[in-house]
Order: sequence, then C-alpha cells, then structure tokens
Amino acid sequence: AAFLGCVVTGLGFEFPGPIDVAGNTFKAAGAGGPLDMWDAVPPAGRLQILAAVGGIEFVFEAQQPHYLRGGTPGAVRLTPGTAPWHASGYDPMGKYDAATRKSKRDMELANGRLAMLGLFACLSESKGLIVPPLDAIAGFPKYDGDIMIPFSSDFHIDVSGLF
Repeated sequence: AAFLGCVVTGLGFEFPGPIDVAGNTFKAAGAGGPLDMWDAVPPAGRLQILAAVGGIEFVFEAQQPHYLRGGTPGAVRLTPGTAPWHASGYDPMGKYDAATRKSKRDMELANGRLAMLGLFACLSESKGLIVPPLDAIAGFPKYDGDIMIPFSSDFHIDVSGLF
C-alpha cells in the first residue's frame, strides 16, 4: 500500500474533495509528494497513525504460536483460540485447498518484499539518488526534508499543545 501510494501520488493523482472540515484538500496537503504530505500532518495526527498501526502490529505479533516459531504466516486469530470464521487472511471464504493457500501466502510474502524495495526506491529517487526505473518519470517529486530525522540526536515532537 505504501509503495502504491508513493507511485500514485508521485504521478500527481490525489483524492478529490476536502481532507478535513476546514476544507483543506489532499492536493494542498501533499504539494510536492508523499513525504511532504507526511510533514504536513500535525504531530497529534502522526501519533494517532503510529499508535493505531503499532496497536494492530502488537496484537498480531503477540499471537501464539508466532509464525516464526511454528505458526502459519497469515493465520490471523482475532479471538483467543479459534476465530469464529475461517480467518486465514489469505482465504477468508475457505474456497482454496491447503496447497493453493500455501502458494498464495508465498506469493504475498514475495510481493510484500518487492513492495518494500519499491518504497525505498521511491524514497531514494525523491532525495535525488539515481534509481534507473524512476529516473525516466519526468517530474518525480523531490523532497527537501530529512528522511532520517527520527534517528537524529535533535529529533523531537512538540506535544505541549496536545493536552
């Protein structure tokens, strides 16, 4: 999803209509590219996004057995024990046999890895590095900010106005 969003917004497509009740548009928020849009999100919004994604990740990573320790990748149990429906994540309607589900899971894992590489290619291109497939796209948005700022020693988020 992140790679697709980076490519689509990098090509200049935006959702129509306002992004908030004040009437601000997606186009105005992301003038310049997806990283500029992230910079335009207020700190409270960033914290909400990170908390929601972190909470979902925590729930799925806490499931036992973990997929790295004998569990099945993509087998999502939303209730303790067994889910009330076939919630495999890859076959919610239960229409594939075990071999087909395994094949589809393997394809999903491979595609996820490729999407991560694609996202980092977009980030590299936006900083002016040479990325051969993306260099051919005229007008690919450049980013003037610092992608690695969360890892710098002077990184801070002012939360004084949040409470």
